[in-house]
Amino acid sequence: MTTRKRMQRRSEESRLRRAKLLSGTSQSSQELVLPPGAVAADHSQLTHNRTYSPLPSYYLDKLVECRQCRKEEVWPAERQKWWYEVAKGNIFTEAVLCRACREKEKARKAETRRIHQEGLARKRRKQP
Repeated sequence: MTTRKRMQRRSEESRLRRAKLLSGTSQSSQELVLPPGAVAADHSQLTHNRTYSPLPSYYLDKLVECRQCRKEEVWPAERQKWWYEVAKGNIFTEAVLCRACREKEKARKAETRRIHQEGLARKRRKQP
């Protein structure tokens, strides 16, 4: 019997291997058959990208190396679809931080913002 953590680790490892294998595949090809694990792109949601380059027909899991900790991580196709189509991210951007480093950066910015707001509040109270 396997534990949940072991199953998750195996799943992540297999996803990482699959992303490495598919890293050379062109996502802008006009194939009708999607590769395994691909998520279809909705071109009507990608119209905000003004580019002469062909827009992707589908998203594949992408291998990303974190800029801070150098850990290899998979950027899942579902999250890519959300980033490009829902959040309207530029089609030429891609993830540069792993999930753990992204959470640390988010916490650091929130703490900095809190300290700044407290300083502004103290400054306003001191003014006559």
